Amino acid sequence: MNPGFDRARLALLLLLVALLGVGLWAYRGVGDSLREIRGTGLRTLLNTQVGTLELWIAERRHEAEQLAADPGLRAAVVRLAGARDNPAESGRIVREILETAGGIGITATLVVDPRGRILAASEVDRVGGKVTPDFLAHLAPVLKGQSVFVRPYRVTGAATIGRAWVVAPVRADDGKVVAAIALGSPADKGFASLFAAARLGQSGEAFAFDAGGWLLSPSRHADALLQRGLAPRLALPATDGEVLTALAAQALAERAAGDAGILLAPYPNYLGREVIGAWRWLHEHDIGVAIELEAGEAYAPLTYLQIGFGVVLVLIFGVWLSGFVAPATLAALLRRDGGARQMGPYKLLRQIGEGAISNVYLAQHRMLKRPAAVKVLKAQTTSEEWTARFQREVQLTSGLHHPNTITIYDYGTGPGGEFWYAMEYLEGLSLADLVERYGPVPPARTAFILRQACASLWEAHSCDLVHRDIKPQNIMLCEIRGERDFVKVLDFGLVKHIGGGDTRDLTAHMRILGTPLYMSPERIRNPGDADGRADIYALGAVGFFLLTGKRLFETETEHDLTYHVLHTLPRLASECSPFEVPAELDALIGRCLEKDPAARPKNIAEVAGALDGLLVHKPWTRAQIDAWWRKNWVGAGDPGRRFTVPDA
Repeated sequence: MNPGFDRARLALLLLLVALLGVGLWAYRGVGDSLREIRGTGLRTLLNTQVGTLELWIAERRHEAEQLAADPGLRAAVVRLAGARDNPAESGRIVREILETAGGIGITATLVVDPRGRILAASEVDRVGGKVTPDFLAHLAPVLKGQSVFVRPYRVTGAATIGRAWVVAPVRADDGKVVAAIALGSPADKGFASLFAAARLGQSGEAFAFDAGGWLLSPSRHADALLQRGLAPRLALPATDGEVLTALAAQALAERAAGDAGILLAPYPNYLGREVIGAWRWLHEHDIGVAIELEAGEAYAPLTYLQIGFGVVLVLIFGVWLSGFVAPATLAALLRRDGGARQMGPYKLLRQIGEGAISNVYLAQHRMLKRPAAVKVLKAQTTSEEWTARFQREVQLTSGLHHPNTITIYDYGTGPGGEFWYAMEYLEGLSLADLVERYGPVPPARTAFILRQACASLWEAHSCDLVHRDIKPQNIMLCEIRGERDFVKVLDFGLVKHIGGGDTRDLTAHMRILGTPLYMSPERIRNPGDADGRADIYALGAVGFFLLTGKRLFETETEHDLTYHVLHTLPRLASECSPFEVPAELDALIGRCLEKDPAARPKNIAEVAGALDGLLVHKPWTRAQIDAWWRKNWVGAGDPGRRFTVPDA
């Protein structure tokens, strides 16, 4: 026996055992990491889907409110409510509604009095009858002056889904609600298209379901259901009937205690295929929304890892049998070039922004291949205070899910100890760029933009979070999946939590942070003294800037600017704008800019309500939106095209 030969074989055997142990450890670690990544991806996609649905519902309600406020149609409905039986007037009203709303997919309409009696209907034989008790129950908020969305219903065993409805109140001259206009659209078209667009990968499915587990949107697997003779329900055959899938059972059991859940352990879906999924229950609409993805596709990287690890083991075992040890060759086979710079699961592609304390990069998720904007704290600013500020920003902002708020995907620490976080990557331009390139913004569009910013702040304030850095540079106007003039509020770097036990404010240890031009007087006097009314002041200053294209106070030094913010009464927007500013909008912005917080609107909901009233009478329409973007946003070849570059 050759002692050297035996030693080599023994060394390689030990190496094989070590690699086996490391491989098993790595496999478990990768599995845990992949499940965490899939969980984050499912939650993000689900939140996006819910946001898209809520936006679609809000648009439909707004369209119904505009229709109900039309002077001619309102007068006709008021007359019909008083006259009761008037077939000619009833038919004329139905034709007018369908002619006006047909372009947005409305195929049916009802005019109903407060007791549920049908005064007019596209289905003529229903006139004089009553709506169903369920539908009448949905009319309760309408009689108080609110528009509502009525989800589609599926009759048990039926092959088709009913209509989705939006209902808006019609008021008499004295303000009393005398009737309701209901607009119906086929659920398998407009409503269903919202879910078809969110199907993930080759097997992913997004769908809506009711409290019985019935699908309210068409299944991706409709052909398979038909071939097997199965009902479109989240259930599996059992000896004593049907058993709800794990996702449906969890959602229906827990919807009273919570509103969301996730299942990362594979379970059989309604076709018996192993899937993972996430759900969220929308109590306001009595509807569930879910995302599912086949487990084989979701965890495919684990399969590849198993195959690769097996190949390596076979090669090493073969070398051991031959008695040939080649450590250098083995090292070369196992060595892997890292390539581009990595932050967690994100590969940094190129830098797209730089600030005093951080850089922003365009990045791509290694497995999801999704683009993202990754903000990385600079090494020279990685102090305890700045790291704490970054961590607080990402932790607080990640709890916000409104579509008008930028989405935080992930965060962590880089190879060099630098703190980073990843957010959604947007196409668009900031309000500062909008005014710089195209000049002042018309009042209707200004109200449309401010109303969306209100929606973002409304959620933040309801969570006891104050943004404290609202300014034109931190509000983006985007094009998202074909939806234009879509507002995103960015950069919660100065966010303050004014509720709960931990209200630590980093500004107590640093200079005043923020842009003085958009800071409320109380924030300048005491940087830590700010509630939601500070954001209302800043939003008013943004509105003034949009309408006029001018700064609220024109000064040469920051000292003079601070004096004016504290002591000088600002001009009315109507005095400086090239447009005829409606008195309601002029007064609203003036109230937002009051020096005394108590004189401003009491909360962001009041601001949003005032803007809603203005937009009903002076809307910024889809036709106007599309015309502006066609004229000014010519595509990727446009040298002025902008992408997400939040303040670094």
